[in-house]
Amino acid sequence: MKNPIALSCLCVISHAYAATFLVEAEQFGDKGGWGVDTQFIESMGSSYLIAHGLGKPVADATTKVTVPEDGDYRVWVRTIDWTKRLGRPASAGLFKLTVNGEPLETELGGSEAAWSWQLAGNVALKAGEMTLGLHDLTGFDGRVDAILFSTRPDFTPPPDATFEERTAWGIPGVPATIVDAGEFDLVVVGGGYGGLGAAISAARMGAKVALIQNRRILGGNGSSEIRVWAKGNYPESEYPLHEIIQEFEDKAKASPAPAEEFVDDKKDKVVAAEKNITLFLGHHAYAVVMGGGKIDAVRAVDVEAGKLIRVKGRFFADCTGHGFLGMWSGADTKSTEKGRMGMSNMWMWENRGAAVSFPEQPWMHRFGSEGFPYPKMIHGFGHAEWFWESGFDNDPVKELEQTRDLNLLASYSAWNSIKNHGAHKERDPDAHEKAELTWLAYIGGTRETTQILGDVVLTGEDVVGKKPFDDATFKTTWSIDLHYPVEKYKDTIPGKPFIARAVHGPGVNAKVGYAVPYRTLYSRNIPNLFMAGRNISVERGALGTIRVMKTIGMMGVTIGRAAALATVRDCGPREIYTKHLDEVKTLWRLPGNKRFENLDDLKQSLDGQSESAKPTN
Repeated sequence: MKNPIALSCLCVISHAYAATFLVEAEQFGDKGGWGVDTQFIESMGSSYLIAHGLGKPVADATTKVTVPEDGDYRVWVRTIDWTKRLGRPASAGLFKLTVNGEPLETELGGSEAAWSWQLAGNVALKAGEMTLGLHDLTGFDGRVDAILFSTRPDFTPPPDATFEERTAWGIPGVPATIVDAGEFDLVVVGGGYGGLGAAISAARMGAKVALIQNRRILGGNGSSEIRVWAKGNYPESEYPLHEIIQEFEDKAKASPAPAEEFVDDKKDKVVAAEKNITLFLGHHAYAVVMGGGKIDAVRAVDVEAGKLIRVKGRFFADCTGHGFLGMWSGADTKSTEKGRMGMSNMWMWENRGAAVSFPEQPWMHRFGSEGFPYPKMIHGFGHAEWFWESGFDNDPVKELEQTRDLNLLASYSAWNSIKNHGAHKERDPDAHEKAELTWLAYIGGTRETTQILGDVVLTGEDVVGKKPFDDATFKTTWSIDLHYPVEKYKDTIPGKPFIARAVHGPGVNAKVGYAVPYRTLYSRNIPNLFMAGRNISVERGALGTIRVMKTIGMMGVTIGRAAALATVRDCGPREIYTKHLDEVKTLWRLPGNKRFENLDDLKQSLDGQSESAKPTN
């Protein structure tokens, strides 16, 4: 299959970059064993391919590219030496670029400690079709953003840029034209539990919904990519907000657990059954369009096709976890500068019937048994659980990739110490000779970034003191659970803590719960912005209790029904509280399977109830 981006080169021969063109790695037609990583676009400007082979080189990624004209081309690859950025003595993610099956001379991925253009070599090309390939050499997370070809001797690759700035590079192969992808009552950005709850509930009220998710898999932390089991309870409540969440939640026996226990397919089926949802899977939202102090649209890119879209809406729901829509729109926000909860990348191992090897590498850190906790066996699998967590003082957006990479370094190093140096050998009669690393998440689970502030900023004291609110809605049942580095392991990789402890403060009766006010679920200064997830309007203490997935899912259901009502009543999220609180409570009381064909049907139902409530003479 020909690369549609590269094919665009044929029609721009007269352009100033006539003999210069770019190929985005994530758009390769055959990705082989390379994975697509969309987590760090806000920090390094793009999604990219990653060779996450757990120490075994992955299969080549290949694609067909159309060369615009004959010439001698210099070739650059935008990449990074991720272990050098962590101060390690050797490079982990090495690979080569191939053209028509022949490798260029330079070994890539072992150059700069920041994302930059590495010269791959020179190649003579004829106009027409060629085959471009990425050949992994190590299986240890080599990564490729883009490949750039030019015959111009004076050409210099463009500097690092945000995604939106990249679209202005003017180089053939860079997406630049944006098209309208529709107008919706509610645009939900983020396909985790909060986004799913918001999209499904609004759609069932008759609203026209766009659901934008930057991965090909729904579920966020509760997907097979990250494998955090769904936690939080459903205590007795006048509002059955949990019923929608029960339709797609997992019943995983452990965290992590095998992929199938996270029921990705169930989430797909529930969303696909909703005719009022337009799903933009594999689309990354990268900006908002503002007008009159409100959000008019979200800009997004189809990651693997390179096409830019504009999704217009009346209301928007920030279910990104990071609070990106809030940041981009100028919403009032608050974040903890240092000492945040971090990101976890969990991993698993399994005993085989025969000996299994693991390649020791010079960039790995050598641990003794006291340097890290043993990833104990549960249900026949070795589990490195949630507490493999780092990034407590890193910037939660700009330095998020470094946080993930520290988790990779710690995990690979611990496994090498187990396999090749006898760490924790007393735990296994075969001294782990038959043990194999079977899974390590390269998509991380993050706990704390930014809070978008609403008309109520809920505190831990409010929760513990059971402060009542007249707009109380979904119930939180988790304790006030905050994470900190474990002192014992704080410097086993010097200056880079990677193991966390959970401090459970005074909390909530899990069987009774605490009802969180609706006013924490919309922005106090962006009048059409809702939110559901760990980015809602709470102080850190309250964040410790509301951040688990079943609870977040019920937030989504709460705002989905509120957004449908706001559309019907031509008002904003704040006016739902000040003018229509009784009506929204009526919607929150509806069973999860209640459906309206469209918003006119919802309006007629509400108006009918209003009429029946009037006194008769």
